[in-house]
Amino acid sequence: MGAIMKHVVGRANLNSDRSDLNVEGAVHKQVGWKRRSAMLSLVLGLFLSAAASQVVMAVEPATTQMSHELQGNKLEADPEDLVRRFIGSVEAARTLQSEKVYRARLEYLVPVVTGLFDMSAMSTAIVGRSVWRRWSAQEQLDFSSVMAELLAATIAGRLDMETNSPTTLIETVPGPAGSKIVRTLSIQNEEPIRVDYRVAMQDGDWAIVDIVADAKVSEVARRRAEFLAIIQSDGHAGIVAAIEKKILQLDRSGA
Repeated sequence: MGAIMKHVVGRANLNSDRSDLNVEGAVHKQVGWKRRSAMLSLVLGLFLSAAASQVVMAVEPATTQMSHELQGNKLEADPEDLVRRFIGSVEAARTLQSEKVYRARLEYLVPVVTGLFDMSAMSTAIVGRSVWRRWSAQEQLDFSSVMAELLAATIAGRLDMETNSPTTLIETVPGPAGSKIVRTLSIQNEEPIRVDYRVAMQDGDWAIVDIVADAKVSEVARRRAEFLAIIQSDGHAGIVAAIEKKILQLDRSGA
């Protein structure tokens, strides 16, 4: 994990618990949850071909320099540019060629995630503000690191899926606590797939702080529901170990 942690930039907590997209309600909602959770896992892989002008980075191994460039460009990017940058980066990862293509994609995508997402804000929402504040700075960094790798691993494991059309940015609308919601649409198996990106200003930079599938399934809410019991019973060490195990399973299945 040491190499991954270098890419994580500590950030401030979310401005308000209200910006957690009604996480607590999502935790307790059981009817249809399994179907919706499966939908989010599916759409994380449905990042489609963008126009050449939208692909903003060349196909090359992920490096610290790439992460720094992504960080520096966020100040110049509006929310839609940020989402285009992410979709283009994922599409670039799809074209990588390697004997171990999953590992190559994962190594490429980790700095993309840490550069364009606010993993500190997402992590705070996942574990809850009160838990986050009790953790030390190193514990916060450790959790943000493994969460960044888990998100990158989930995307990398889905990039072999076929798609039917480019992703279209539909509109950008106001979100909670001053954030913006960038709505996108793609077609998979002749079915429309809508993915919304919540983008927030953190320390002067725009960053992605959540992905919402089918206008219903929040990545933050899904992970909070998945991890809450482990955090309550096993604490920081237990949840980090559980996430590392999930990443290893994805690595074995994707290698």
